[in-house]
Amino acid sequence: MSVFQRFTRGVAQRLALAFLAGLLWLSSSLFTPAYAADSPAAKRYIAADGTDLTAMAQCLPKELSQGNFSRALREAQNDFLEKVFDVKDNYDDYKLDETEIAYLACVESKGVIPQVKR
Repeated sequence: MSVFQRFTRGVAQRLALAFLAGLLWLSSSLFTPAYAADSPAAKRYIAADGTDLTAMAQCLPKELSQGNFSRALREAQNDFLEKVFDVKDNYDDYKLDETEIAYLACVESKGVIPQVKR
């Protein structure tokens, strides 16, 4: 086997290994829960239009940031389609889950008026 063939095989192996490691890192970072710590040193979350979303991220409970099929089925019974299509005039008239009530209360306690209350 020539030196050139050994060199190209070694480079190809290193590139394949680096690609595999990058793919594993990317896939592990995609499945981390999307909730923020409620501490003053927590990261600021700013939208592209400049809106500060930090209060919403800090109030997001773990139950709402992780996928759960049984919770999704329960939520489907809590006026889900009516909420999506904004059927009722007052948002408080919908059946709300305890987690959603706690989230809205937390956001309001941080001085943010949720869109559904406007």
